[in-house]
Amino acid sequence: MVNRRGGLDINKITFLIVGSAFITITLIARLFYLQVISHSYFEELATREQYGFIDLPAQRGEIVMKDYHSGEEFLLGTNTTLNRLFVDPALVKDPVYIADKLAPLIFNLEEEQAADNERIYEAARKIPIDMTEEDIAKLIAPLSDIELEEKFRTELIEKVGSKQREEVILRDDMEKDMGEKLKALNVGGIEVIEEVVYAYPPIISNPSYVASEIADYVEIPSKKLSQILKGENRYVVLQKRLHPDTSDAISEMIQENEDEMFKGLGFQEEYFRYYPEGSLASNIVGYVSRDNVGQYGIESSFNTDLQGVAGKFQTKRDSIGRQITVGDSVLEPAVDGDDIVLTIDRSVQLEVEKILSHAVWAYQADSGQVIVQNPQTGAIIAMAHAPSFDPNNYGEVFKKIEINFTPEEVENLFPSNEEGIYYFYKNEITLDRYQVFEEKDEKGNSRYYRYENFVGPEVYHNKIVSWPYEPGSVFKTIAMAIGIDDGDITPNTTYNDVGPVGVDWNVYSEEYDFEIKNSDGYFGLVNMTTVLAESLNTGMTFIAKKMGGALFYSYLDKFGFLDRTDIEFDSEAIGKIDYFEDWTESELATHAFGQGMTVTMIQLANAYSAVVNGGVLMQPYIVEEVRHDNETITSIEPHEIRRVISEDTSAKMVQMLTNSVENGVANAGGVHNHYVGGKTGTSQTYKHGVALSGSGTTITSFAGFGPVDDPQFVILIKFDRPRSSEWGSSTAAPVFNQIATYLFDYYNLPPDK
Repeated sequence: MVNRRGGLDINKITFLIVGSAFITITLIARLFYLQVISHSYFEELATREQYGFIDLPAQRGEIVMKDYHSGEEFLLGTNTTLNRLFVDPALVKDPVYIADKLAPLIFNLEEEQAADNERIYEAARKIPIDMTEEDIAKLIAPLSDIELEEKFRTELIEKVGSKQREEVILRDDMEKDMGEKLKALNVGGIEVIEEVVYAYPPIISNPSYVASEIADYVEIPSKKLSQILKGENRYVVLQKRLHPDTSDAISEMIQENEDEMFKGLGFQEEYFRYYPEGSLASNIVGYVSRDNVGQYGIESSFNTDLQGVAGKFQTKRDSIGRQITVGDSVLEPAVDGDDIVLTIDRSVQLEVEKILSHAVWAYQADSGQVIVQNPQTGAIIAMAHAPSFDPNNYGEVFKKIEINFTPEEVENLFPSNEEGIYYFYKNEITLDRYQVFEEKDEKGNSRYYRYENFVGPEVYHNKIVSWPYEPGSVFKTIAMAIGIDDGDITPNTTYNDVGPVGVDWNVYSEEYDFEIKNSDGYFGLVNMTTVLAESLNTGMTFIAKKMGGALFYSYLDKFGFLDRTDIEFDSEAIGKIDYFEDWTESELATHAFGQGMTVTMIQLANAYSAVVNGGVLMQPYIVEEVRHDNETITSIEPHEIRRVISEDTSAKMVQMLTNSVENGVANAGGVHNHYVGGKTGTSQTYKHGVALSGSGTTITSFAGFGPVDDPQFVILIKFDRPRSSEWGSSTAAPVFNQIATYLFDYYNLPPDK
């Protein structure tokens, strides 16, 4: 018996769950009263159908973005129809024959690989603590393509031949007292969970007897109930969301078969999720899985709102899957899902994605991300990732291509913790690697594959909100603003930059354990404006020591670095900044230039907005309004969280950041005819706790804004492991130039330079 006590263990999966698109049944109320059965053998079977309570799914809401120049709306996520293939097992003569004919037509390797990855994830999440490593390896080992194909065929045979239903819902509104009385009867094959009465036909040996015992409780005539309890399975879905070509091929195969071997097969139209813009903003949107559940992005965060509320009706279904009412059936109309309107500007999103995609290719980076925010309101204007994915074909991220390794390369494959999965290092020193999958052919020979996109399902993630990273020198802006706001320094405070600064004095060796150094020499007597412009680590150490850990930490809290921003993504992560009392002197210093701590891009972009908008931390948001099924609208308005720094401090920081572009290392971000402010960043990656150096080992970034007299946009750009250069000044800064140049033109902002 299926045990439903305590509810099912269903969790929102935020990693590696993939599947098919959203499915619903296209019915409207009047069809329940106008249904016509056209085939004679269906008429003969019509009196033998099962009764029960059926959900009438709501239509999933749409995800919308606008072009804010024209006001035109564009659909990012909507619904369309394709065929669903089903079978009536009672009419099938030879399940194996049908399965063998259908399998080559409807088997989808990418979808099955995605489902297998889901299986592995769920299995790994529930591994018993006493399981051996060998058993664990077997449990989470991915199936080969051949194994997946055979598994699909076996399951297809079972579906086609499944003549009895496992479960039937008899009633879903049972009163508590009546339910307790029914439970007390202790009838085998019947279970009551709260208001729902379930029957399990496979374990009901005498349907007539059980029907006579419970008919009054479920309010179904005993004779009719006896038929229901037999659990005849007249409708099994074999494949959803069939490609039109596949539907045509199956239809042709059925028509050409003269001995009616395919009798019982049929099609139904179904809704499925469709993304008209393809990969545009896909990391914002996410996708809908084969279980009709939103995965990643807005589809996940607003899944309940988008799904709506299913209607219900008491029904019987004919042998071709159509719904027929039962006398005095009562229909509860479905409430369609809400439409979600984003703050994203389609024109800006398109341009930013184009620029970013080209830059990732040109700089030979693993990946790149860009966020554009309105600093005055907190609204997100664009949020781009490269590489990304097409949510219409989300299973494609699992597509693999074969690699022809040399014997020497095979010898150097590094095994992972999972059987049959290795890493191939293009550069072991810089940890430049990708996953390799080993499969055995029929002769036992090894064949090796990698993800075609190199990273597989990693592209599903919105790294801007869910992947903390070490920000590096772009964080100097935050530390500088804190020092000025507290009065520890002014833009003109001087520091004598004569060499490395020792930190963490060791009383035993009587010397410093660490030295803080600049990346490009020492500058003598400099003021704080120059410290920021030349990105001097030593100068930031000077500021950190003047501030002290307690003050620094309190401002980091005010800037929002100790909490999630609560932007509308349920996958939002939080960076890691240890409590200030646990900091060593070296950590106090390195935190001032963005090392030894992590933040998310959304946290940092929002903090930059506060630095340049007059000093107020705004609530970042990406949803502009929610349109409900009853035609009401919930609008999201800009919201001030708190003042972080004074207007005077903000004005000084705008001047200092403008100088950084005009006269400092951020000059590659400068825009023709316009003043902009900005700061470069380069942070290290690590191997065994040791910082790596050189091209392909760094995270490069640039944070900037414009116009300087009334900032309308803040842009944060990040590249992961660019190989053309290790510096933010030569990778992220030029990209800021391109995006900012576009925005000045797009917003028709007049030259000020």
